[in-house]
Amino acid sequence: MAEALARQLARILDDLGGSGEERAHRQLDLINSILMDVRHRLGGHGNQIDNFHAPLQLLHSIHRRTTPLVLPDTGLAMPWLFTAGKGSPLLVTELRHELAACDEVDILVSFITHSGVRKLLDILQSVTSVGADGQPRSRLRVLTTTYTGITEIQAVDELARLPGCQVKVSLDGSQTRLHAKSWLFRRKTGFGSAYVGSANLSGAALVGGLEWTVKFTERGQLALFERAKAHFETLWDDGILPATASNERHSIGRD
Repeated sequence: MAEALARQLARILDDLGGSGEERAHRQLDLINSILMDVRHRLGGHGNQIDNFHAPLQLLHSIHRRTTPLVLPDTGLAMPWLFTAGKGSPLLVTELRHELAACDEVDILVSFITHSGVRKLLDILQSVTSVGADGQPRSRLRVLTTTYTGITEIQAVDELARLPGCQVKVSLDGSQTRLHAKSWLFRRKTGFGSAYVGSANLSGAALVGGLEWTVKFTERGQLALFERAKAHFETLWDDGILPATASNERHSIGRD
């Protein structure tokens, strides 16, 4: 019922005349009149209903940096399908925007190549840089495999050297055959994002490849987001070998 009501209300707001600030205020007046009527009908049970207040403003970020954050073109609440088609934002561009504005990142890909890491290395170095408190701005966890024989040691080394970045490599190709591809961007604000599709962390997949990637959000699709987070934790804790720049050469060489 709530979803049906929301759809009708959205159509009504869209149909209101006017433009710019005038139209926004007409929408605001209508919403407040509906809320006042609901509060009146509920009597003493309507105290939890609050009116919307003018002026209408859109808060983009609260941060200490002088350079404002660049938000993803697809926003932080609505789903999206990336197809590498005309009129669609580039997946690599959206990933860069997401990386620049999150607290934690969980990356799950079948393989990683040097060409893919180079597409994101500058932003990865920036978001994991250590601040005055001695802590990296964002923390990364990367889970990949060697069973396809494509993961490159140079790419893993570059990731493992980043402050606050943990890398694990699955060597059990005979049973696990981990083939998922996902990016989970966690934010303390509750506006996390998840990207799940066919693209590995390679240059061809991020730029120019015919890949499909679905984006869903913590705000809009909470059940899916929580399920993705829970399954990543299961895989992360599944006894997969931790990788460092020193031991990974031996690990991949064994595969």
